[in-house]
Amino acid sequence: MRASIACSMVLMSAVSFGCKSPQGSLPVWSTSPSGLGVVDLVAGEGPSPTLGQVCVIESLGWIEENGGKGRLFLDTRKRGFPDTFPLGVSRVIKGWDEGIATMKQGGRRLLRVPPGLGYSPQEAGKDIPPDATLIFELELIDLR
Repeated sequence: MRASIACSMVLMSAVSFGCKSPQGSLPVWSTSPSGLGVVDLVAGEGPSPTLGQVCVIESLGWIEENGGKGRLFLDTRKRGFPDTFPLGVSRVIKGWDEGIATMKQGGRRLLRVPPGLGYSPQEAGKDIPPDATLIFELELIDLR
């Protein structure tokens, strides 16, 4: 009897203190008219990039699975160098051009890129399945 009362008290304590799942909560996406999902992790305090300005980005990229991050296919830190490209001139996927345009230098952001703003079947290669939704964590480390 004492054991069942103790067990009940432990369970009630866990419920009343709002235990979280081990995976944590899913982000709340702000979705643009194009379908791009955005979550700011760190707002950044520097300037925003302008059209044609070179952006230096550290990035992680996952295939979306079950509404969250699945298999990792991109890690610039592990690779050893960031992505560097001019903004808005189609050197990167449309989702990046759109999502980075409103970032500030020093900012960190999650992007949920639907297939229409991602890689074409020819660009995707073997690491990214056709029509995949992608999740990126981007950090705008420099503007040149």
